[in-house]
Amino acid sequence: MRHLLDDAVASVRTGGRGHRVQVTADWNTANNTPNGGYVQALILQAVLQESHHPDPLSVSITYFRPASPGGADIDIREVRVGRRVSTYDAVLTQEGREIAHAVVSTHDWDAAGTVEHTPHGAPDVPKPEDCHDLGALIPVGMPILDRYTYRAPEVTGWLTGEPTGTTESLCWIRAADERPVDALLAGAMVDAFPPVTAEIGHLASATIQLTVQFRRRPETVWALGHVVTRHVIAGYHDEDVELWDEQGRLIALSRQLAILAEGAASRPAAVDA
Repeated sequence: MRHLLDDAVASVRTGGRGHRVQVTADWNTANNTPNGGYVQALILQAVLQESHHPDPLSVSITYFRPASPGGADIDIREVRVGRRVSTYDAVLTQEGREIAHAVVSTHDWDAAGTVEHTPHGAPDVPKPEDCHDLGALIPVGMPILDRYTYRAPEVTGWLTGEPTGTTESLCWIRAADERPVDALLAGAMVDAFPPVTAEIGHLASATIQLTVQFRRRPETVWALGHVVTRHVIAGYHDEDVELWDEQGRLIALSRQLAILAEGAASRPAAVDA
């Protein structure tokens, strides 16, 4: 069965390791530009078609400028093919302008090591069906809100007009069409949560750099995000995300650096770019 994300990141090889994609506005954010996690998924999908290993291990992407709906090209370079880990870099361009650059490492979970040490468990929260539907509470619609379903154990303060000043949240997320989570979707999800900077009055931001580390092959439909911003300095903020499956197992970790949109401090709108 085809799902929304699969259609939105589909690519056609153009020769060598080049791919042609169609960027859609269906993942646009409050900034009216495609979500950074979606752009990352576009690149990751193309790289996985060229990879010697089946699973992504990490992706680190830098955004030079927002993407626009329409055609785009992804050029992939094989940096190194290793026994356990291979590395590629990829550049997404539109009309000759570089939009984003990613470095992707891939491997095979079936051939991974056996050492385990996991003292930090998943947050203890109610199941998604016992949580509040945040999508119904966000007053301003935008395309990305139609791509995901959000459930949270508590309604965040900014949605009730009473920001708490605490830039941390727990929120369940699911693809709106109930697509099972895999690495491609997990990488998009980490950049799709309602922004915790809304709790200090800033709702819109644009991602400058995003790194995602994948920690297992997911087997879940819902994922729990623990989202934290620790430092806002000179208009830039970090955002760390832990993504857990329904069984309480860690799926992915991410960190991004983003810039807050000037003058976007009072309008209750949406999710980060």
